[in-house]
Amino acid sequence: MNHQHHRPAPSAVRRALLVDVGGVLLLPNAELLTPVIARHGGVDTPEKFLRVHFAAYNAAFPSRGEPRDYYELLPRYAGVPEQRWRTCAEEYLAISRTRNMWHAPDPASRQALAAATEAGLRVAVVSQADGRIAQMLLDARMCQEGDGPGVPVDAVLDSAIVGFDKPDPRLFRAALERVGVDAAHAVHVGDTVPADVRGAQAAGIRAVHYDPYDDCDDPGDHEHVHRLREVLALVPR
Repeated sequence: MNHQHHRPAPSAVRRALLVDVGGVLLLPNAELLTPVIARHGGVDTPEKFLRVHFAAYNAAFPSRGEPRDYYELLPRYAGVPEQRWRTCAEEYLAISRTRNMWHAPDPASRQALAAATEAGLRVAVVSQADGRIAQMLLDARMCQEGDGPGVPVDAVLDSAIVGFDKPDPRLFRAALERVGVDAAHAVHVGDTVPADVRGAQAAGIRAVHYDPYDDCDDPGDHEHVHRLREVLALVPR
């Protein structure tokens, strides 16, 4: 008998999870960045830092209205005294320029990725990046195409390599093409509304906002999850 493994039966519908990287799979390195904020009188634990990071990031990229400068907003949300906002922002930006600080793997998201692949979903990572996101994911032992130290996924798409930036729907359509799944049977999850939610919606994909602390300014406009694992139940059948 000729058995084929790891492929859906001919009658099965392929389903896909498309997932953003920054703020979902890889987080800002709180161990390195918290001391910068604390030196200026702001939050002083990694847990508190990550909490205010998400608040500031959602404020910087609202679902409606113009984007604002995340680096300027963070000190305010972090409780830094007003007279030190500028110097704190400058120092935070300076350390962020030494390397991409969004490199800390989220263990819960890694487990969710593994659960997605085990459930038979096609998984495509869709990142607004600079050409190096596949290596960053590999270094973090988060995921990679094929075998490796992280979760094996079907595709990793870096906007700088694909040639389309979020929210251009062509980036999301390229992900669907890579995994061989129709938009009607896919879901995309990301941490920004303008880039992730609007881009996926424009491509006809069910869009979910990754919003761990309910910071979204327009929660009635689209779907939300607090954890990546929650998205698995939302992939259209």
